[in-house]
Amino acid sequence: MEPNAQEYVQRERRRLGQVRKSYEAGVAARDGGASVSVEFFSACVDYIRASMDRLHRQDQHIHDLLKPHLKSGDKERAATLENLNMRLARSRTALADLVTARDAFRGAQTFTGGDTGWSEFKNAIAAFMEVYFNVLMKGQHSTLEFQHEVFKPGDWGDVAGINEAALLVEATTFAQVRKFAPANADPATFKAGPPPTAPKAA
Repeated sequence: MEPNAQEYVQRERRRLGQVRKSYEAGVAARDGGASVSVEFFSACVDYIRASMDRLHRQDQHIHDLLKPHLKSGDKERAATLENLNMRLARSRTALADLVTARDAFRGAQTFTGGDTGWSEFKNAIAAFMEVYFNVLMKGQHSTLEFQHEVFKPGDWGDVAGINEAALLVEATTFAQVRKFAPANADPATFKAGPPPTAPKAA
């Protein structure tokens, strides 16, 4: 991976981890009785969705670049690429479910307030994070050897998808999380990294 592409991808994955921890701090604050705006939780999902859409495109592009190089009878690598497609499909479904739950929670807060939709929203993001850590990211290095064999100079730059529009969306959505974050939940103050154990849906 070219240095600038690698830096871009690593930075966004790091900031995704920071937003996840910011969200968790917001949940703890709300469950503890603090007032946490629906705009904050909505901004967290906006960042997660934008980041994951790019991650999905990156992984799909890796799959599509590698597939033509499969040799006849190479069942192991064929299975690896098939597994990548499966993991992407499950992640996309979990992400769509999360956005749907967020929209329902946001709509319920507009009309009724209180805890309407809150439990469903928490369950949806927990389910998404479980898929993210235990399905999508678990196999993230499964194609590295294959990539090193067939990728040409410049391929990783294409995979990363670095452009002004992507950089602007990432910066804007991260800034929105910071803008609405409650006390002690600013994502910029957290170190990235997976939780000790992946969260599970209730």
